[in-house]
Amino acid sequence: MNLFKKCLLVVSVLSVAACTDLDELLVNPNGVSPDQADASSLYNSIQLTFNDVQNDPYFFAAGLARMDAETGGFTYTATHQPTEFDGMWEAFYAGFLPDADAFIALAEPLGQDAAAASVKIMKAYGYMQFADLFGDVPFDEAGQGNSENQITNPTRTPGAEVYASANALLDEAIAQLEGADDFELAFDNFYGGSAEDWATLARTLKLRNAVTTRLVGGGSAVQSIVDAGDIIDENNENFEWHYGSNRNNPNNRHPFYNNSYEDDDGVYQSNWYMWLMAESKGFIDPRTRYYFFRQDKNIFPDAVEDDPNAFDCIFTAVPNPDVIPPWYEAVSEDMPYCLGSYSLGYFGRDHLNGSGIPPDGQYRTVFGLYPAGGRYDDGQTNETVQNGGTDGALGAGIEPIWQASFTHFILAEAALTGNYDGDAGELLKEAIQLSFDRVTSFESLVDGGTVIATTPVTVTIADTYAGDESVEEYIEYVMEEYEDADDTGKLAIVAREYLIALYGNGLEAYNLYRRTCLPMDVQPGIDPNPGSFIRSALYPSVHINRNLNATQKASFTEPVFWDTNDASCNY
Repeated sequence: MNLFKKCLLVVSVLSVAACTDLDELLVNPNGVSPDQADASSLYNSIQLTFNDVQNDPYFFAAGLARMDAETGGFTYTATHQPTEFDGMWEAFYAGFLPDADAFIALAEPLGQDAAAASVKIMKAYGYMQFADLFGDVPFDEAGQGNSENQITNPTRTPGAEVYASANALLDEAIAQLEGADDFELAFDNFYGGSAEDWATLARTLKLRNAVTTRLVGGGSAVQSIVDAGDIIDENNENFEWHYGSNRNNPNNRHPFYNNSYEDDDGVYQSNWYMWLMAESKGFIDPRTRYYFFRQDKNIFPDAVEDDPNAFDCIFTAVPNPDVIPPWYEAVSEDMPYCLGSYSLGYFGRDHLNGSGIPPDGQYRTVFGLYPAGGRYDDGQTNETVQNGGTDGALGAGIEPIWQASFTHFILAEAALTGNYDGDAGELLKEAIQLSFDRVTSFESLVDGGTVIATTPVTVTIADTYAGDESVEEYIEYVMEEYEDADDTGKLAIVAREYLIALYGNGLEAYNLYRRTCLPMDVQPGIDPNPGSFIRSALYPSVHINRNLNATQKASFTEPVFWDTNDASCNY
């Protein structure tokens, strides 16, 4: 990332050097002054650091929500340590925040209101993320190390106050964006400098905050926010970080692609999540082949018979569809064990399987086309993808921080919980369609004309894409299920479908899980006694060891302020 920042800085400097008439430069409102050049490079750094920070907790949050395989240990105590978030904490408090404040101080006198407001929105999001993960965090006294009254050991502000301050910062940004011009001060990877889009995002984040905090009264704000309008409800308004396909100098590809498409085997996918998509409904979710790529589609029985030492199923030597741990069966008799799908070859790991790593790299299901920019799974090809970054869309994926489908899902939740007067069923239907539209749009990143079979007829990759009919059938199935369910069941279906659409966004999945105790029937730990669920992250070691006012929380079972569920929650 440092090389990427340097390259962006060079681009900014060259854009200034290209202007030869300095007098014109000083008076041209569209020109770039020396002060603006500093602001430009700073803005590039801010966006890069922001994306690094918001991406950092993915595997922590996604593993707990069963979106990704949680493999750090057999118990929750063993899975995550205080050092895990040292880098993120330092990047946010020592990198992003000082840069953000410096940029705002530079940009506002230059009349760059939209650019300054966009940084305030990122700053608000960062604080919301930290409050969601840790609870109380430094806010009121943060960033005061160089002030007149230096504060080098900031105390923590209660999470509820952090949220309130973040909402106030969003309001400030919205007001600043009112009538503001688009900005070209620096490259804006999110919205291309659009003041209107940044304002839409700010209003949407206020909605997100209202639903997130609905258990402590935040839901009362939902109706007025929606009635005011201008929230993210179309895919062209999505808040997404766009990765490139450059392998070196800099490597700007999706982290998931880097994880699975170079020389390493990559992380394990969640057996339960793949089963949820591939088998739980009795037919495969058409998005499954976009999310995941199976390097070997014939694991059972072929690979199991040919290479039995490649598997570590804990209770059986090899995958066995006739065996299921009794505590799995107590949750659901259909609960997957050792494989996400025996018939389709989706191979990852069970929840809290912290055993050693056998030689199974060639069999693992890896990240696919969406959102990682990897390979689309055409259902025909058995190939490994550890090929030095030459497969699929070359990593040109996205970070789905907030999408239009997410807005519809949380509004459906709000409608079912008495916080919004919309039609929850229609919102659910629209949410699923928006998710499909965004996922299938990734087809444009690969060559669909590649022939994958010639007998008995010629078949191309495009022939295997999710067509309108399969999408309609999926939505019809879910809506029939929804109509037949009681109110509790309806909310469970909304949560399940939201979790599926969230793929690539671990934080919102973790928040959903803690807020609703849903979806139901998630896979338990492979050890029958995994200990208590992690309801918030322990504070990073750098915070505890370097801040004289910092003390570690009593336990990771301590909930954040908006999580008022009791210990019987479906964790």
